[in-house]
Amino acid sequence: IILFLCVVLHELGHALTARRYGVNTKDIIISPIGGVARLYKIPELPQHELIIAIAGPAVNLIIAAILGFFLILFRDEGVWPVGDPTQIFNHTENFLPALFWLNTLLIIFNLLPAFPMDGGRIFRSLLAMRWGRTFATKIASRLGQIIAIVFFIYGIWQSDFILSFIGVFVFLSAANEFRMVYADMLLDTGKASDVVRSNYTTLTLDAPIAEAIKLRNQGLEKDFMIVDAWGQPIGVLHEEFIEAAISNNEDRVPISSYLSPSFEGVPHTLGLKQLFQLFQQKGYSIIPVYQTGNLIGVVDRKSLNDFIRSRTSIWNNWIKT
Repeated sequence: IILFLCVVLHELGHALTARRYGVNTKDIIISPIGGVARLYKIPELPQHELIIAIAGPAVNLIIAAILGFFLILFRDEGVWPVGDPTQIFNHTENFLPALFWLNTLLIIFNLLPAFPMDGGRIFRSLLAMRWGRTFATKIASRLGQIIAIVFFIYGIWQSDFILSFIGVFVFLSAANEFRMVYADMLLDTGKASDVVRSNYTTLTLDAPIAEAIKLRNQGLEKDFMIVDAWGQPIGVLHEEFIEAAISNNEDRVPISSYLSPSFEGVPHTLGLKQLFQLFQQKGYSIIPVYQTGNLIGVVDRKSLNDFIRSRTSIWNNWIKT
């Protein structure tokens, strides 16, 4: 229970330090292999991430220092470890010495340069000060995955399956960290033209919604642009509306009965981050894309997500230069 409390204090060290730099904490997760404070975002400045990452081990360092001072100060009163030092955890008299060593081990383990340990974030922040966050995350995540593979192999060799499990967890966490950072980079640098889909189906107001249901059931498209007689977009038919029509057995009614007039076109030079925000904040499912006033295609939520997912897969990350 006391060790659990030490882990919670460790994570609170991260959370409270992050708050100082304007970064809120989503939640703190405590698992059998440790804890993690999930921040809503990575601090903008590498220096801030460095301090936030150090804050957790610093809490354990303070706890270990207090315990160490207490053990030395009251050595003659019977608080010094008894018995075989390698069996320190087998004697209840060694409660305080064991707690001292456990906090020391937490410091050492967390300073390993592998995500999601603090050492990985410290290493990444130091690299980012010189080479930028994306490259720094790639190097830090690679090193973390190498360490994870060593954990896994050594754990199998020693029949220490908990260590092997930690290796798998660290490997996947390192990969996920790079995916998130690389996805942010794609959103920052990409344009709507990178994800525009020129092959798309348009429907008219008087067409029966059964036509949209048929196309949706074929699985190629889920949301549709509705156009006028001149081929100009006048509304959107969302997949949710198609499903409502199916539930209401209204497949023969015209599309105009389920039309949503809420949409907006964007230029092909619009950044992917702004495009992503349109989907997130305004609830759009499909957006027309224009170049010099001409409609060149559409972007839907699926195509944008597929673009990010395909370029942030574990395999693609390993083969990228």
